[in-house]
Amino acid sequence: MGVYRPGLARLSALMVGLAACSLSDGGIGPAPVPTFLGTTVLPNPHNTISAVAEVRAALWDSAFVRFWKDGQLPVRSPSYAFGQDTVVRIPVLGLDTAAAYTIEVNLVLGDTLVVAADTGDFVSGTLPDWIPHAAAQGSDTTPGYLAISYPDGPVIVDNSGRVVWYRSSPNGVLNSFQAHANGQYTALALDDSTDGFLVLDELGYAIGALECQGYATRFHDLLVLADGSAWLLCDDTRTMDLSALGGVDTASVTGTVVQQLSPAGTVLSEWNVFDHFAITDLPPNARSGSDVNFTHGNGIALDGDGNLLLSFRSLNEITKINATTGEVMWRLGGLRNEFTFVNDPKGTFERQHGLRPAGPGQIQVLDNGLRAPSRFARYLLNPVARTALLVVEFIDAPTTYTLVGGGTQYYGNGHGLVSFGRAGRLVEFDEAGNRAWELTGIDGIYVFRAQRIASLYAAERAGR
Repeated sequence: MGVYRPGLARLSALMVGLAACSLSDGGIGPAPVPTFLGTTVLPNPHNTISAVAEVRAALWDSAFVRFWKDGQLPVRSPSYAFGQDTVVRIPVLGLDTAAAYTIEVNLVLGDTLVVAADTGDFVSGTLPDWIPHAAAQGSDTTPGYLAISYPDGPVIVDNSGRVVWYRSSPNGVLNSFQAHANGQYTALALDDSTDGFLVLDELGYAIGALECQGYATRFHDLLVLADGSAWLLCDDTRTMDLSALGGVDTASVTGTVVQQLSPAGTVLSEWNVFDHFAITDLPPNARSGSDVNFTHGNGIALDGDGNLLLSFRSLNEITKINATTGEVMWRLGGLRNEFTFVNDPKGTFERQHGLRPAGPGQIQVLDNGLRAPSRFARYLLNPVARTALLVVEFIDAPTTYTLVGGGTQYYGNGHGLVSFGRAGRLVEFDEAGNRAWELTGIDGIYVFRAQRIASLYAAERAGR
């Protein structure tokens, strides 16, 4: 990296001053002073529109970078602590494609001392061909970025549709990419490294894995908390005699298990649908073959009271479970529905995806349905009166339909996000269900899920 001479001159003068006034207690000589040792800027092998500034220094607390291209204001990264080491790696994220950038390294000591120690150049690369050329339309959008699960890898775009982050993960069918409260990402593992999810850092490097213990891991959804603990959906497959119920005598029946894992991967709790539901909760036509998809768990979330919300697509049901005791608190939708649907012209939801809590007493789903149109639906639940009041409905178009996939997200201001799976539609709407903003140019591309995030940097996403 090129050296910014004025910055180093100021740094040298400062170090001389510190040495002169920092005699050791014994008066033998100057105490050690902070030293800058150099910087190397490296390309990111996972992402051509980012880089890594490897900063080497001694006795400094932390470092950050500022970066810009001609005609643009500088962008500042968060500070990264040296800890007990003399090297820190600082991500440089969200660069334009094929653009020349100046990168400035800043060293931090205490609460007030910040020194620009070095500066140099970096040229970003171009995007791979598999990323679609998206654009945006509408102005009433929420600040931040959109993390999108495309078939060949996760992509993050800004509100103009510009790609600011990606990681190639060739699949050709789908990916499952999420950002979590601890600042990390997870993505569906497509190699033999794990049965479940890869844990990715902000540069896209795999730093761990999350998978069920003793069961196959379901790729549909997971929840990672700020402390690194996780809730996973798993598959338990059993052989059952369903001949008396119109099925076969050696049916292979797959039901959903929920595991809570500690940050170290230890199982803290486990809930198994076979202990709480009956096979007759499944519609008769769905349990007649040799392979029976009993529940198809595809959504998991924590409600405002800390208890679990689960989505079972095969049952057309949302279930609330006591996170401590495993007790089933209520069942919404399907053959065992306990609620009266109010103000809902359709009367229920079917084959749903994207379950999320939506403020006090509310939940929301993508109601995929059995025919067009698929729709977003948000309900206000009264668990005492057992009523489900439809408070927001959004239909993209009468012809927008996806049998599988898709998801939703709730924003604190009442706005929301819905992705329509295989239809390739991604829309934000306001609290009344009016279209506010949408990503265009992706029609027909399978968007398995999408999620708004506040920042490309893990520390800022995690609130650190």
